[in-house]
Amino acid sequence: RPREQHFFEGEKILSIRKTREPLFSYTDFPCYVSRAFMIIQPNDIDMKYLTGLLNSKLIHFWLYFKGKKQGDQLQIDKSPLLEIPLLKTSDTKVINEIATIVNKVIEVQSEYFNTKTDHEKKQFITKKTILTDELDNIIYKLYDLSKEDINCIESSIKAI
Repeated sequence: RPREQHFFEGEKILSIRKTREPLFSYTDFPCYVSRAFMIIQPNDIDMKYLTGLLNSKLIHFWLYFKGKKQGDQLQIDKSPLLEIPLLKTSDTKVINEIATIVNKVIEVQSEYFNTKTDHEKKQFITKKTILTDELDNIIYKLYDLSKEDINCIESSIKAI
């Protein structure tokens, strides 16, 4: 089915509509994708901040237990995305901190795909894990979660 061109251009976040584990990718270049992908283009929130939130363990946990499912697949489409309890903070320090980590993850991911050896790939996986853990910790603080809440999320995500 045809869609308007503006969906494919400019800043956007892409996600596969049906997946076992949600993954949201930031892009700022023209990217033409099929209906198998969800294109997210809000104009009222920093896109890299939003990318960080959407890729957090907290949102994965929420999507798994409160979002839509089709069999064992999460259904990432408009309805569950609009229901996610996103915190739209006005704290530019937090927004910039999350956006900076998202930029670093994008760089590490790009470097990973350009590496040749398994040793280098392992190093990039370790760097990405450190960055995503840092991102999760910032988001846990942003949402003012208790240690018990964090432990519940962490253990549930491991079990999924």
